[in-house]
Amino acid sequence: MPRAVSPSTRAMDAFEFASRYSNDNRIRYDEIHDSGLSYEDMLPFIDQLPERERDLLNLYYREEKNQKDIAKMFGVTQGAVSSRLSRAKSRLRFLRGMPKVEFEDIDRTLAPHFERMEIEIIKCMMLTTCQSKTAIMINERFGLREEKKRMTQVKIRHRFEKCINQLADMKKKDPRLTKFHTLLDYIKGNLYMLHEVKLPHFDRGRYAVFSMLTN
Repeated sequence: MPRAVSPSTRAMDAFEFASRYSNDNRIRYDEIHDSGLSYEDMLPFIDQLPERERDLLNLYYREEKNQKDIAKMFGVTQGAVSSRLSRAKSRLRFLRGMPKVEFEDIDRTLAPHFERMEIEIIKCMMLTTCQSKTAIMINERFGLREEKKRMTQVKIRHRFEKCINQLADMKKKDPRLTKFHTLLDYIKGNLYMLHEVKLPHFDRGRYAVFSMLTN
């Protein structure tokens, strides 16, 4: 069971500080600690992270394991754990900062102004922030099998930026569209933030199924 007090916000004595953030672990406290992001802040968004990053956050923050021990559990280097934790926290900050817009609101408000495919591109980019993954999803949703009709990463980028530019003009006359422009511009500035690079070396070791054991 998680402790009542978040390990990311409670005070640590000198011994614990040294054991978790010592030179032996090759990580400094200020490289991982983010005073603006506690474990409680992360909770609403953790399910949107890749499974392995959820494992690492659970081990580090809830189980209070240090990075060196986590690395041994997964059979990886401490640097790999540190890098993946940092990536996970970047994703969480992105998710927290994303303008709150529902799919239903996109369908209802943007339908008169955009083609159906453009609306689906917007929603796929919200989910993935990845142009290549969005292209795959759009091709599947619209049954685009012919080479000339299939969407590519370049085509997705062109259509997505077209939507951004169109909204930039439209919001001047209709302020309701401002939040949609803000959303798309936010995603454009954080492309691939939610894209997961598969790292097979994290699938070995005795904690490779940690998330399944703790759910």
